[in-house]
Amino acid sequence: MDFHVVTNGTVETQPLLYQWEIHDAQTGELLGRYVGKASAGGRRPRKHYARNVRRLLAGLAYRKGRPDNYRGVHRALAEAVRKGDRITLTLLRNVAPGEDINEAERATIRALKCTLNG
Repeated sequence: MDFHVVTNGTVETQPLLYQWEIHDAQTGELLGRYVGKASAGGRRPRKHYARNVRRLLAGLAYRKGRPDNYRGVHRALAEAVRKGDRITLTLLRNVAPGEDINEAERATIRALKCTLNG
């Protein structure tokens, strides 16, 4: 899966919030937005989503015990790959020590009006 990464000056080894955006390759129209959290830093979104999309496109199971458990964001990213749409991963910001990463994620999902969360 090819995607552009915007790091926004984040410390990638610290807890952070990230965003996936899919834009139509022809018109530039925003097709979908997803916000997630990574308590161990920026490696997770870079590696796990690419792996899940690769597996989905290859027709492989998500996990042995949950073969069809790909989330909507995985399916949207896979469709974007199929269509050649533009995919961007943005590391939004680090989560401060003592800040509730779950609440920070929920607030950001609401603020950015995410269409691929849930």
